[in-house]
Amino acid sequence: MPHSMLVLKLMIPVKDWPLFSADMRVTDAIKLLRIITEEKKLEHGHSTPLVVDENYNLIGFVHLVDLLKSIRHLYEGTGAPSGPLEEPTAVVNDLVVTFAGSVTPDDPILKALKIMMDHRVSLVPVMKDHKLYGIVKLSDIFNTVASLLFDKEIVSEREVLIRRFRL
Repeated sequence: MPHSMLVLKLMIPVKDWPLFSADMRVTDAIKLLRIITEEKKLEHGHSTPLVVDENYNLIGFVHLVDLLKSIRHLYEGTGAPSGPLEEPTAVVNDLVVTFAGSVTPDDPILKALKIMMDHRVSLVPVMKDHKLYGIVKLSDIFNTVASLLFDKEIVSEREVLIRRFRL
């Protein structure tokens, strides 16, 4: 049951999630993310890399769209940056979004879900001993809760739903 399932069961370990140093140049972050995505064949996390300070303390995350906005002049062919975040020396820390809250591995997933619903976010960091331990995603919680709504053994109901609502 979701009310008793622990975050530890659904979380993605920090080693499996892209991390950027806060002082990393935006252009280097974009290049590194592409390398990581190709080498590790990332299935999750590439759209929201985490940002840490020099001591690996979590600062927040950065959206891909913000990374792309900061180098807009390069792909639009305008030739020159039009603002301070578009300078070649812009760093990831300029784009950081802080997390609305965090959970521990031993918290129930419903605590993470409450943070997500209250703040309309899809990620919550998992902290252990004040250090980043992992990340829990809304899609994983959703899939867990949704699996309780129908019995996978009732194939006919599943097939009817798929035929009826799949576009």
